[in-house]
Amino acid sequence: MATSQDDKASATKHVMISYQWDSQKRMIKLRDKLKAAGYNVWMDINHMAGDTLACMADAVENADAILMCVSKRYQDSKSCKKEAEYAFQKDKVIIPLKVEENFQPTGWLGLLMGTALYYQAHSDEMLDKTFSDVLKELGDKGKMAKQEKWLPVQRGGSKALQCPICLLPFKNPKMLPCMHRFCEECLVPLAPTGTKYISCPLCRKESSVPKGDVRQFPTDFHLKELVEEEASKQQLSGGEVEFSCTCCEMGKQSRVVAKCQDCKHYICDSGLSAHKSDEKLCQHKLLLFDVAKGENTETKQKPTAKAEKPEIKLNMETEWWGLFDAMYDDDHSINLLRFWIQCYNGESQWQDMMVNHYLSCLDELKTQGNDQETLAKRQQQIATVFKQAGQYDKAIELIEKALDLEVKELGGRPERLGDLYFLISDVYSERLNSIALARNVDPDMVQQYIKHARNCLNLRHKAKGDDQKFKLASILRSLSHALRNWIDYGGDKTLSAQDAKTESMKHIEEAIKLFTKLKAKGNVAKCIMTKSSLLEAGSEEKEKLLRKALEMCDEVYGEVSRLSGMLLWCMYVLFHTRKDFYEAYKWLEKCSQVRTKLYGEHHLHSQMVYTELNRSIYREIARKTKEAEQKS
Repeated sequence: MATSQDDKASATKHVMISYQWDSQKRMIKLRDKLKAAGYNVWMDINHMAGDTLACMADAVENADAILMCVSKRYQDSKSCKKEAEYAFQKDKVIIPLKVEENFQPTGWLGLLMGTALYYQAHSDEMLDKTFSDVLKELGDKGKMAKQEKWLPVQRGGSKALQCPICLLPFKNPKMLPCMHRFCEECLVPLAPTGTKYISCPLCRKESSVPKGDVRQFPTDFHLKELVEEEASKQQLSGGEVEFSCTCCEMGKQSRVVAKCQDCKHYICDSGLSAHKSDEKLCQHKLLLFDVAKGENTETKQKPTAKAEKPEIKLNMETEWWGLFDAMYDDDHSINLLRFWIQCYNGESQWQDMMVNHYLSCLDELKTQGNDQETLAKRQQQIATVFKQAGQYDKAIELIEKALDLEVKELGGRPERLGDLYFLISDVYSERLNSIALARNVDPDMVQQYIKHARNCLNLRHKAKGDDQKFKLASILRSLSHALRNWIDYGGDKTLSAQDAKTESMKHIEEAIKLFTKLKAKGNVAKCIMTKSSLLEAGSEEKEKLLRKALEMCDEVYGEVSRLSGMLLWCMYVLFHTRKDFYEAYKWLEKCSQVRTKLYGEHHLHSQMVYTELNRSIYREIARKTKEAEQKS
């Protein structure tokens, strides 16, 4: 199966980076340098979803050139061997980079490399030195097509915020393929519904109309925000601006006092009252226009007695850490992630922007001379959020810094080390879940997972108290899951698949007993899910355990939770294995709804579900289901 980028990604030629896990940090830097130089780069951390082997095959087949980053671990890796041999078989241009100093390939890799010229990349300094030579050898292979770059609209210029057709401030600006923007309502008369092509009013370039409806052209949210921001400033400064209430019958006759950031309405006094009194609307964030004070304040209404969510006040003057603490949650910071998603209107760049922002915040903590304890705490929290957002590599990098800080500066306290080892093992767990359906396992990643889980278990076995028992049960479940992944790999001489299964079952049974004594029903459900993964695929016993876990999960967490998303996915895999595709589709649809609500559309957990829904068998079932619904 192809990646979630499907045919579009496949049609674009790229430079592929083939590497082993240990050199990933340096390869990410290489990827960024190549992108900055105008190359289209394929790397597994950006494009892996669904069937791993199919993704890799697709990547090799559509590569203009492959940068093969060789080392002893690369040579020993079964996955890397498959990848390299397939590239050789397809007669691809292979450019070898040595990421391990003094390494000399032997065996299959030595035969494949032959007398090829190596570029040294065993350190960041060597990579910088040889990068220009690598570019020369690449030439135009994998280069992005030259196209007009989009430049953001400049702030302050009134003409930049005006539609070229109506000469008024943009309203829901739509962007044509030629990069010119127009109000949605200005485009509609030019291309009534059903029109196949539209000629740009400015450059006259003809473009196909998506689905025959100009409303389907992408909205320029950045421009839309600038128009609204400029309108807000003019109102605050007493300037004349055409502001009208968009949620009541009075319209222009009523004075706008706020904008709701959730339902996107400008509201008058009556609308404001409704937002304060309604049980659901009171949860919305409001941008209040206080003309008397000459300022605007973003806030969230105080919830009614029935509402359980805590009051969260958002003010643009508030310190970022205060905002972070108000929304952070160890299990899943859903409010914090939604905040960032809304900041970028659901576009994919919200994750990169969030990561860059919080890394800058951590840098500021260092420069401001905060104590090491505060820095260590923040590193752990930010790494947790990165994990929740699917930014696994950034999370691992940050946890490793926190571990280093704890050992070198804070005395290596067992409890803190245990927490960090648990967190990093949890990141490896989620990363494995998001890049493979099953049976396609990166053994190096699983070994790292098992190593960190064992380190944590050794520390937590010594601790006492109910809180420590809870943590002990948690790492027992995590280690059981890590061993389950090792079973998928098939084991090796150090740990056979059968021994891994025996140990995994032992740990999960112990975890279930501990969580049951602690009356942690939700965690018992999670353990039952892990136990079910050790049973025969598609078996009745497996289904029975999963249904039991789902029932407990719904009782504790409700229908929308991280655990329900995982369980729904497991139910899909079970029925897909049985080839009961109609039943599998039902579970996959439920999983899609839950994960989209939890993570948004661009998270890896959501993308892997969309990839499965894009299989031909499920597209056909979706079509038949829709036809049946329309007939009824």
